[in-house]
Amino acid sequence: MGKKITYERWINLYLPDNWNEREEMGYVVLEKEGWPGMIQLSFIERENTDTPSHDAALALLEDVLEDRDVPFPREAIKVEKRGETSIATVDYTYNEKEEPTHWRIWFLVDKTRALMAAYISNPEHDVPHLEEAASIVADIEFLSSVNNDDDNGSLSNMDDDATIESIANTDD
Repeated sequence: MGKKITYERWINLYLPDNWNEREEMGYVVLEKEGWPGMIQLSFIERENTDTPSHDAALALLEDVLEDRDVPFPREAIKVEKRGETSIATVDYTYNEKEEPTHWRIWFLVDKTRALMAAYISNPEHDVPHLEEAASIVADIEFLSSVNNDDDNGSLSNMDDDATIESIANTDD
């Protein structure tokens, strides 16, 4: 059945059964019982609200990747617009250490707020957890500022199948 969690002034979050949330040092961690990975949610008040959400989502994602010195092809970033919300997404696997780590990072941005969702796990655990994590992020609803589209701001129809390999190998 799952549960709905509301973060005042921010989002509605829908967690499936066996998933828990906890706040830690200014962000929210989503964890599933028996799964060694997690989803981290970070809430950001936008300083420059004159920048369109599409451009802000892209810039925020690129800044996070560059701050962490993650080599990524620019064409691997996918940006979608949904009403007043834009979503920038990138997938990458970091293999430069003993235990590889798979990250999928989403930036959901509206006029005044941004939410970073980061899936973090050993790539060996991606199936079925990545799909479940993507579904949780897809169902996040910004409160009040994104209720002008047909599904009350749900992001459930965003494409969560983008990967560096599939995007980088397209011939556009």
